[in-house]
Amino acid sequence: MKMRHTVRVAIGALVLAGALVGAGCHRHHTPAERADWMTSKIAKHLDLDDQQKAKLTAVRDEMVAARAESQQEHKGIMEEVIAQVKGDRLDQAKLTQLMDRHQAEQKRVMQRVLPKVTEWHATLKSEQKAEAVEHIRKWMDRYGE
Repeated sequence: MKMRHTVRVAIGALVLAGALVGAGCHRHHTPAERADWMTSKIAKHLDLDDQQKAKLTAVRDEMVAARAESQQEHKGIMEEVIAQVKGDRLDQAKLTQLMDRHQAEQKRVMQRVLPKVTEWHATLKSEQKAEAVEHIRKWMDRYGE
């Protein structure tokens, strides 16, 4: 009886330790860390050469910088949305204006980043473009169009 109790406690301790180790390994990454991960994944899958990697790094840097600059605007928009949700009634005109502001900010970021993406795309070989298309199609199948 005592042995059975000891085994249960040991198994419980192992399960708890495993859960704690697993939880300790999980962490939220910063936008820059996620961008680094994504660019390294793209470079690996498309087998980029050094010049292509340099152009992709320029895209990453521009995107991270643009995102950092737009964060203040995004936070302001979200605070206004929260104020709307807290209120007794939603102001459709105000929410439409906030959505328009958000879309304008997204457009501004893309206009800033797109020239770098275009430069990088021009360095890709046709096989790399085909590989990129294949990955995009897999992504669409997985997450929907």
